[in-house]
Amino acid sequence: MEQPDQEYRDVLIAKYLSGDLSQEEIFELKKWIIASKENLTYFQQIKNIWDNADHSINKKMIDPEKAFHAIKNRVTFRSPAANFWFYWKKFAAVLLIPLVLGNLLYFLFHDAKFTKNQEPVYNELFAAFGTRSALKLSDGTSVWLNSGSSIKYPDRFVGNKRIVELKGEAYFEVEHDPERPFIVETSSISVKATGTKFNVSGYDLAEETEVTLVSGKVEVNLKDTNKNIKSTKLDPDQHYAFNKASGTSSITTEDTYKYISWKDGKLIFRNEPLSEVIKKISQVFNVDIELQGTLLQDYRYRATFQDESLAEILKLLKISSPIDYTEIKRNTLPDGSFPRKKIIIFSPKQK
Repeated sequence: MEQPDQEYRDVLIAKYLSGDLSQEEIFELKKWIIASKENLTYFQQIKNIWDNADHSINKKMIDPEKAFHAIKNRVTFRSPAANFWFYWKKFAAVLLIPLVLGNLLYFLFHDAKFTKNQEPVYNELFAAFGTRSALKLSDGTSVWLNSGSSIKYPDRFVGNKRIVELKGEAYFEVEHDPERPFIVETSSISVKATGTKFNVSGYDLAEETEVTLVSGKVEVNLKDTNKNIKSTKLDPDQHYAFNKASGTSSITTEDTYKYISWKDGKLIFRNEPLSEVIKKISQVFNVDIELQGTLLQDYRYRATFQDESLAEILKLLKISSPIDYTEIKRNTLPDGSFPRKKIIIFSPKQK
């Protein structure tokens, strides 16, 4: 079937959000969405406006056609890899367009409910290394996605559970709904909440999977190779860590902000071993950092970095601690690509 033109595509999206699509049209829309990242981004942006619209105003007061064209002329769609703060400043501006424009999709698509035979469309959002991203789910839950992470989520939740799949790290502010628990699935754990604020770090290559609870309550379910479940309940200000190699877990009570400060563009270290500092920096910027020798193994570091580049952070580390560093030259691989950047950190006394 031919690719839908722009006008027909917008009609399909409108009918989808109002629950009026036939099975054949659902297939057409899904095919268009997965055809390119640009299509997926366009659909998500339109749906986000719909989700944030105020549905309480009399639709007879609005000319939906004029409102639709007005807001489309004001919305700029950007790549999913766009800078975190630029994206949200732009999107906030869209949401502050006069109320008529902010609610156009409701008046255009009317207030019909989704039909029962419609299956949710699953979306996946990525945050490139060195960037962050954010979104609001259909239930009102807010999600911040850290560098090098991705989250898979449905365009709407059906049934008695709200399930998302996470690779990497994300901070959640979950909309309260005791009848439908919110579940974050990673490769090694699942985290269940009904309405709370918490952080989950589940990078595949990391030694540990971690959960930090800011407020409310969560239940951490640990999966072993036989898919058996071991459940642990957390209270506010508790940090849970599961070591994948040893199969052991621990819970500590401490200042939780250092675990969630990344969502505000900060890297906070509070008397942390230098090995942990460089591990976090490596993860954020997707580089290999090697701590050379034994002189720095016991050195502990305290600092706060905010929105600095990798080069700036390394310079500040060198100024504020007894280290030096060198970057290894990257040679072209046989396939024409380059290996990851590698940095060696060492003590000047070792020279």
